[in-house]
Amino acid sequence: MKKSGIIAGIVIVAELVAGFALMGEDMTPAFKWWLMMLVLGLAAYPLCAKLFSSFSDKGYVFGKILGGIAPAWLLWFFASLRLIKFSTAAVIVATILCMALWWVLSQYVFKKNTKELLKEMPLETILIREAVFTAAFLFFCYVKCFNPDAYGTERMMDYGFMQSIYRSDYFPPEDLWFAGEDLNYYYFGQYFCTFLTKLSLNSVDYGYNLSLVMCFALCLSFAFSLVYQLMLGNSSDKKKAAVAGVLAAMVLPGAASVHYLIFNFLVPWTWDILAIPGDKPSYWYADSTRYIGYHPETNDRTAHEYPAYSFLLGDLHAHVINIFVVLTILAILYAWIKDNEEEAEESVIVSSIFASELRKPRLWVLSFLTGICVMENFWDFPIYFVVSGAVLLALNMRRQINPLKVVSVTALQGAVVLLMSLAVSLPFQLSFKAMANGICFAENHTPLYQLAILWALPLSLLTGFAVAVISRCRGDSIRNRLRSFEKTDLYVLLMGLCGAGLILIPEIIYIEDIYSGDFKRFNTMFKLSYQAFIMLNLMMCYVVGRFVMKPETKTQRKWGSIGGVILVLCCGYFVTALRMSAGDIKDRENYKGLRGDAYIEREDPMDSEAVYWVRDNIPSGSVVLEANGDSYTIYNRVSVISGLPTVLGWHTHEWLWHNDLTPVDERVDIVRRMYVDADKALMEEYGVDYVFVGHCEYEKYSGEGMDAAALMDLGEVIYTGPVQEDGTYTFIVRLN
Repeated sequence: MKKSGIIAGIVIVAELVAGFALMGEDMTPAFKWWLMMLVLGLAAYPLCAKLFSSFSDKGYVFGKILGGIAPAWLLWFFASLRLIKFSTAAVIVATILCMALWWVLSQYVFKKNTKELLKEMPLETILIREAVFTAAFLFFCYVKCFNPDAYGTERMMDYGFMQSIYRSDYFPPEDLWFAGEDLNYYYFGQYFCTFLTKLSLNSVDYGYNLSLVMCFALCLSFAFSLVYQLMLGNSSDKKKAAVAGVLAAMVLPGAASVHYLIFNFLVPWTWDILAIPGDKPSYWYADSTRYIGYHPETNDRTAHEYPAYSFLLGDLHAHVINIFVVLTILAILYAWIKDNEEEAEESVIVSSIFASELRKPRLWVLSFLTGICVMENFWDFPIYFVVSGAVLLALNMRRQINPLKVVSVTALQGAVVLLMSLAVSLPFQLSFKAMANGICFAENHTPLYQLAILWALPLSLLTGFAVAVISRCRGDSIRNRLRSFEKTDLYVLLMGLCGAGLILIPEIIYIEDIYSGDFKRFNTMFKLSYQAFIMLNLMMCYVVGRFVMKPETKTQRKWGSIGGVILVLCCGYFVTALRMSAGDIKDRENYKGLRGDAYIEREDPMDSEAVYWVRDNIPSGSVVLEANGDSYTIYNRVSVISGLPTVLGWHTHEWLWHNDLTPVDERVDIVRRMYVDADKALMEEYGVDYVFVGHCEYEKYSGEGMDAAALMDLGEVIYTGPVQEDGTYTFIVRLN
């Protein structure tokens, strides 16, 4: 083994030792998760070596996801058909089966025996990649220990999803906030995280935050690996490739838009320099995600988030979990275009070409991951279907002269991706009801100066890059012109153009849902700009690296240097946002640990012991009645912490999931009658097994005449808490 590999191995051990020293007992569940990811990556190596044959690490880091998501889907599929229960034993068996499958495929399909595969394994490079992943994983583990609470924003909801799924035998899981009905939401991401929680032999109280930590570490590692490979594809200099990779590892999980630099630094400085009277504008890290419609305030409220904000906010939401899926899709597409043979095949018929395409594992894995997007974050399904189509069309145009063959082969590839993705997600789609009402033309448009603040940097670098590569384009036909592009340049240009298109779309159309009035474009801009940020920042890291370290003109070097400096400065957002969201991580007094449910002891001390008691003692499948509340509040803490369903949860969220306010409002009145009238017949009609009465219930219904004694008479009181100063106490009743 080379010296660099030995050093990387020593670094990994040192990182783990430091983790135990800094986090103590919190490191035990973290270590189990890290070890699981290591095993998954190594197990999927035969598949990755085939998919990413031109990558210096043979795609090892992407195996950490491919090695886990395949058995997760397999078990989910059979549990959706109610053939196998979602148990820890089933999770382990499914994983072992898939591990064996990768090596069997290598032996009999990929024609690589184990001895050959291990001999060709770039162990030193893999150890370096593992050192990068481990550093990112343990760093963010430590960060989460200062802000671990699954409380505030939508963290409670995401935690509740995981806890409910953890208890489920089959899928779809029951809606924990609408007992008696299936969950009508894109839950596969939370399911995958729960699958990994069981596989790592952890519980959800740790699994929630470890899932976020994993997303951060994978985002950083995937960005490094992909941009490193992009730069290596344009230049054989590994040091230059490493610099570009490090820049991507900083930017994608840590940077904000230029808005951060303007409003956190330039505006306050200008205020001081000019001695402007009045209160100096302040900056909060969420401001950079709520700009259009908020500063200044208008009737067009939108969102434009990015990974750094998501990771530090702590929501384990669909768009966050799906980051590692879309990055894997982008990596597969690059490996495809990089390895593709481009000899003209005029004498070969379309059916033969297509048959050849069907034998390529990349087509099937791409289709599978596109299907995962359908269930995990549906917005990413059309986005990356189009991105894939653009790359495959360009690839086929480089290879073929006949336009009919180009169109035919691309259409057939698209049909395979579409049909297989629908097949992969079929059990999900059979029970899912769409929450959108159609496509509308945008009534509001973003002021040009706001678009410039948010997107001028990536769009200007994209323009400069496009001019540079197109100016070298030569040929007497479209095919020959495309073939004159260096493959990596063509891929990056296509990725950048797709990202730019995502910025433009919300200015033209939006998807109509329950958000109306000032928030018509909110969801559309949020989901599209999120993916635009990912693609455009990957593009910028490559372009900066190429312009600075391999320039063709002095202008390129200057332009790349300016862009690189601004990008690095934008990474300061992570430090600023970390301080604002988690406090001083150097101060051990702020350390809280990794448990995501510990907030209940601070936010609801009267009921915390009772809530834990429900989680630990009431069997799965039971319906526990509790007071429903508004979104983002402590209400519905029992269903969230326990994973047991209740009659009604957060009002606005259930309205969104049902795309209909009527059934939600009906249950608001039903829950009120259950508490105020102690209506046992109504409780039995909705399958209530237990009645929980605590501070939220007293707060909401005491003024309407709720009688604690009458509720106790409904059945057996199985839990009572200490009496409070006002004479109230928490109790739980099991209905007779």
